[in-house]
Amino acid sequence: MNWYDYMITASEQSRFNASHWFRYLRKVIFEDYSYLTEEDVKKLLGSKELTDFQKVSLKYAIQEYTPTHEYVISLNKPAKLANVQKMMEKYRHG
Repeated sequence: MNWYDYMITASEQSRFNASHWFRYLRKVIFEDYSYLTEEDVKKLLGSKELTDFQKVSLKYAIQEYTPTHEYVISLNKPAKLANVQKMMEKYRHG
């Protein structure tokens, strides 16, 4: 299976579920590169299998420095737990 076919399958499995769709996007779009070629993106944006929301979010997720791209990239980064740990310490001691 190539990346285009992977994203077609992903679009079907995540239809009308934005968080699920973004989880698929994070598997192919990274900070400095993407597994999707320009041709893949053009074909996906023109396909009937993707919803309009999926097309728009893909279009902006693939463009560096857009809020959508930054969000997709953030999904691959570990959660920052410093504040959670401070809160747990506070409640543990009193």
